[in-house]
Amino acid sequence: MDFKLFSELSLIPAASGREELLREHIIRLIKPFCDDIKIDALGNLIALKKGKNGKKIMVAAHMDEVAMRVKYIGDDGFLRFTLTGGIDPRTLLSQRVLIQTESDGIVHGIIGAKPAHYLTAADMSKPVSADNLFIDTGLGAKAAETVTVGDPVTLDRTPVEFGNGLFSAKAIDDRAGVYVLIKVIQNMKTPQADVYFVFTVQEECGLVGAEVSSFAIRPDAALAVDTTGALDMPDIAPQDYVLKLGCGIGITLCDSSTIASNAVVKRLKEICKKEEIPYQLRVSARGSNDSKVMQRSAGGVAVCALSLPVRYIHSNVETASKNDVDAAVSLAGAFIADYSGKI
Repeated sequence: MDFKLFSELSLIPAASGREELLREHIIRLIKPFCDDIKIDALGNLIALKKGKNGKKIMVAAHMDEVAMRVKYIGDDGFLRFTLTGGIDPRTLLSQRVLIQTESDGIVHGIIGAKPAHYLTAADMSKPVSADNLFIDTGLGAKAAETVTVGDPVTLDRTPVEFGNGLFSAKAIDDRAGVYVLIKVIQNMKTPQADVYFVFTVQEECGLVGAEVSSFAIRPDAALAVDTTGALDMPDIAPQDYVLKLGCGIGITLCDSSTIASNAVVKRLKEICKKEEIPYQLRVSARGSNDSKVMQRSAGGVAVCALSLPVRYIHSNVETASKNDVDAAVSLAGAFIADYSGKI
């Protein structure tokens, strides 16, 4: 795994609906390797590598990350916000954030909390919610001169490598998928079918970008490369782990909204066994990803999601395995190169 490249991707703020900074960076990385690149009306980045037989396969990874939006600027300069995406508010206490402003670029902020010395019994009995948190920009009453209602707010965390081949960062969901698509694009020779690599927008707010782009492309088959919660941690029973870190890329058979194409799953498993790519099978009663809307578009599409296991998902200390990421690159690349229109 190229940790330097992944870190570059992770550090770029890309709240849902404001993915443009990340999109521009991706274009610089993939443009020399693509036959065509376009941006649709919603902001999806669609990169085409032309094949030989006219068939079409779509591979999607979403650019956006769970984030916040400024909803109120007090006279004292403290900001109130709403959540965009499934963030547990408990993970936001005492965190650094980045506010993406129109006039002054990136502004740093802190999600403050009353010190423990001054907590009352009533304070301690209250659940943590976004409604009782605030952002301190340090600008005081002048905050309103820089920050505007609606400005996106993302977490601020430097990626680190640690342990036995693990790494931790914010936005592994789904910068890991973005990384996988970039590496596949850079490594791929002429495929059999036309390959549409789609870096989608607004996945965290309803799978919006993938729905629009899959209707436009009308692929014959599709993969979604995304992350999923790994629960291999204390106080969780082994039967509830779903996936484990370091044991390979997850092939999702079903989740709360999608049952994968049996033919696609079978081919993915065959490739893993032939190429000795470590993999796990994911069956989950929860979760969803871009494969849901791709499957239901334009008369139906044979889909499967490749799910990278991530501990502490939707926090700023998401944790994943480099070996699992490498397995995802190998499997996605091999499946796409092998796809001829028939599975």
